[in-house]
Amino acid sequence: MSDTMVAKLSAEISARMIDEPALPIEYASSSSLETLIADFVEQGVAERGYLTSGDLKRVAFVKNGEKLSNKTKNALASNTEEAVRQFTKMALSASNPEFAVRILLGLDGVRLPTASCILAWTLPHKWPVIDVRSWRSIARLSHGQVEEKMIGGLKVRHWIAYNKIVQSVAIITNRTPQEIDVWLYSYDKKTKKANRKGI
Repeated sequence: MSDTMVAKLSAEISARMIDEPALPIEYASSSSLETLIADFVEQGVAERGYLTSGDLKRVAFVKNGEKLSNKTKNALASNTEEAVRQFTKMALSASNPEFAVRILLGLDGVRLPTASCILAWTLPHKWPVIDVRSWRSIARLSHGQVEEKMIGGLKVRHWIAYNKIVQSVAIITNRTPQEIDVWLYSYDKKTKKANRKGI
């Protein structure tokens, strides 16, 4: 994505964020997400600089609507405690968004949206969460300049572009990347609901 497109989308999103407040985010239980983030703060996860296997499972559980398939559970369980510690430590200390997620994708059972949750829910001032809803918002707000369909799911290239836009909006609006990703997520829900009603 070109710098011109990033600047244009960032300006559009920033203006809309002022005019259209976000809906409350609705994971399976937003209280689970709030509890997880509060626990991470209380336990000093950001300061210690890594996640444990238990932390990783909690992130995946909350991200996936408080249910995990047996395949995902088994994949997550196959990571050793040391691997989880070292991979998350490297990712959380990375400043390059591509490196950060590529490191986390080396853990079994972790796909791109969950990798972004690991980063964002540990360091909300630094990273956003990417998911299908937030990417669709970017595509809609680009007025056809960004492709909405993600054949085979979200890729690292989507994350790189998304992170650039969110970081730019954060500078313009003085909001955290997490606040911006919540707005993008809720914007998609709001526009889908309006489209169904024919508004």
